[in-house]
Amino acid sequence: MPIGKIPSLEEHVVATVKKIMPYGAFCSLDEYPGTDAFIHVSQVSAGWVRNIREHLREGQKIVAKVSVVDLAKGQIDLSVKQVGESDRRRKLESYQAEKKARKLVEVAGAKLGRKPDQSMREVGDVLASAYGGSVADAIDALAQGALSVKLPPEWAAALTEIVEKEVKVKSVEVRARLTLKFLDGDGVGKLRDALAAAEQVSVPGVKVEVKYLGAPHYYVDAVGDDFKAAEKVLEKVQSAIEKRIDGGSAQFEFEVLRK
Repeated sequence: MPIGKIPSLEEHVVATVKKIMPYGAFCSLDEYPGTDAFIHVSQVSAGWVRNIREHLREGQKIVAKVSVVDLAKGQIDLSVKQVGESDRRRKLESYQAEKKARKLVEVAGAKLGRKPDQSMREVGDVLASAYGGSVADAIDALAQGALSVKLPPEWAAALTEIVEKEVKVKSVEVRARLTLKFLDGDGVGKLRDALAAAEQVSVPGVKVEVKYLGAPHYYVDAVGDDFKAAEKVLEKVQSAIEKRIDGGSAQFEFEVLRK
């Protein structure tokens, strides 16, 4: 959810249709309490709009793009037709994630005897400020044990408890392309040992998988809770394989494909 009181030009916003007129519709901006905007009938749909009520209805939640912000006139205009389906879906997902994250802060605050508005002032706004206006991003970081903001001990304990119960950490994958062929004696045995060493690299929360593409090419996948840990594991995998090659002759390439 944004920090400012008005949206930025070209920002995607969630709005609720309040009043429909023949020439357009007035909306409230869900992420900016107390702020209204207008959608001209020409911005409702890409096609010709014979009856605006065939496209919008009072109480409907929509995703729109901010097309005009005129502070002097107090005017904010929106466009629905400029929002593609993928952008609409992405915005709704982020909006719902933000609502859930803020609710978690309120639940944690209730455990400490705080009212919802107190919880947002004490912690919610702090998290949002540190993460570009997104409490959801802050909660994700907390779930991964990587929160960059230091919270008061009682808040840290209460919020961590709630997050551990309610937030499922998304797994991430970092992939490397491996080319490996031993050119000296017992190449098959050395290859088997090198690949086994790669899969045995151990870091808490990260699993290594080697996938055969066709000799001498392989994928090495590091799957875990966050990218930094997964990338670190691939560095260790590369070192483990290099140790198996040390002193021998081999064709070896190791390239990380996703960072």
